[in-house]
Amino acid sequence: MKSFNVLLLIFSSILFISCSEEDLKIDNTISSLHVSTGELYPAFNPAVKDYYITSLNTLNLIDITIDNFDSQKVIYINNQKVISNITSIQLQPGDDIVIKSYNENAEAIIYTIHYMPSDMPAINVITKNNPSDGYILINQFHLSNTNPNPTNYIAILNNDGFPVYYKKSNNQIINFKYFETNSGQKRFSYNDHTLGKIIIMNEKFEEINQLELLPNNNHGYIRTDNHDCIYFDDNHYILPAYVYRPGVDMTAYGGSNSVELVDFVFQEIINGQVIFEWNSADFPEFLQHTDPIYYQQFTTNPRVDYFHFNSINIDPIDNNFIVSARHTNQIIKINRTNGQIMWRFGGSNSDFYLTGNNIISHPHHATILSNGNLLLFDNGVTKNPKQSRLVEFDIDETNFNATIAKGYTETGRYFDIMGSAQKLSNGNYFIGWGGNVTSQVNANKSDITEINSNGNIVLDMSFSNYPNSFTYSYRALKYNINF
Repeated sequence: MKSFNVLLLIFSSILFISCSEEDLKIDNTISSLHVSTGELYPAFNPAVKDYYITSLNTLNLIDITIDNFDSQKVIYINNQKVISNITSIQLQPGDDIVIKSYNENAEAIIYTIHYMPSDMPAINVITKNNPSDGYILINQFHLSNTNPNPTNYIAILNNDGFPVYYKKSNNQIINFKYFETNSGQKRFSYNDHTLGKIIIMNEKFEEINQLELLPNNNHGYIRTDNHDCIYFDDNHYILPAYVYRPGVDMTAYGGSNSVELVDFVFQEIINGQVIFEWNSADFPEFLQHTDPIYYQQFTTNPRVDYFHFNSINIDPIDNNFIVSARHTNQIIKINRTNGQIMWRFGGSNSDFYLTGNNIISHPHHATILSNGNLLLFDNGVTKNPKQSRLVEFDIDETNFNATIAKGYTETGRYFDIMGSAQKLSNGNYFIGWGGNVTSQVNANKSDITEINSNGNIVLDMSFSNYPNSFTYSYRALKYNINF
């Protein structure tokens, strides 16, 4: 009996060794790898161990697919054993995706998908002192004389300045916004100027639509402008555009007899039908009241942007349109039924009597608040001294009076392009400072500032700049979103 037991032990040992050797010979190699949120670069190659990705986030589960997976393979993703060809993981901000497999000699093979792309400008937190809850939506693009086509990003930042979501593009993409639809769905939009379309994404940041203006009033499809949009739901939205009107005689305005004018058009679309279209060409008054610094263009430039739309919003009180026209120094209110101009705030034909500090210059991002006040970012291009600011006006639409309810400036801060102003639900104000093309002295100052109702800075952030390139965000907007 003892001899039998010894033989059984020897046989079992041989069997165990044999099985272990077979296990080591299992093919654990990965032939293809996909991440649900973006494309890997470089393209997956088993010989390459380090990768980046075009889009990544920590706000939703991420699916990682291994096409040639089978149940015998031994593979781990972020220390989680893979049991099927699709593995769902939740990343923490900054976590890389680490995939580990083994070769036939039981040696680890590790692939790393890095969270932060090497060419994404860093966000620097200058001040953080009890800011409001929420996420910050930005786009990062570069103004550069040496690289006219740099890589651009849209990103969602937390209050630590960390991108919890980003998307990389070689196209010119700006104006990253969040909407909650009438049915409570989360939607994100950004304007792709290269495509001439507005891209709509769902709550998982999956692209669900590309929008452009529809044929109407004897014109065909029109590429969207990159400055703004309004999204009510998947079948109802407002889209803006610039269109060109050639051969206009501008001699009455001191110009040449054949000028190509840049008109502003927008459409309200429901269920694929245009229910409202407005065109600045129907209002010749804009030509007469364009800022005088552009008058010489009517003589010297073959194409003149006399209006320069940069924002459209809905007045929450009476449901009419609020439009910012930078080159007329004006905010206009447009009747949503008949398209007529209800009032003009600012400019040389202002319906409101504005003097001194109430005068605005080249404004951006105008909104009517729930209390009826007008909030905007005033670039201050023609002010002396040049000074940009957030300003909230208490306006009387009956008697056309306006007083400043809130103003915020920082000495010497001047940004002649872009910018945004937002009032948050807790009473704080959120400022995107925009950019400056005439002087880069501001490039090393903060790009995003949140202040409380007392004017104290509670959050201040700046973008890192590359040599000979300056990073800006067209707008910076903060939303309290639950994912």
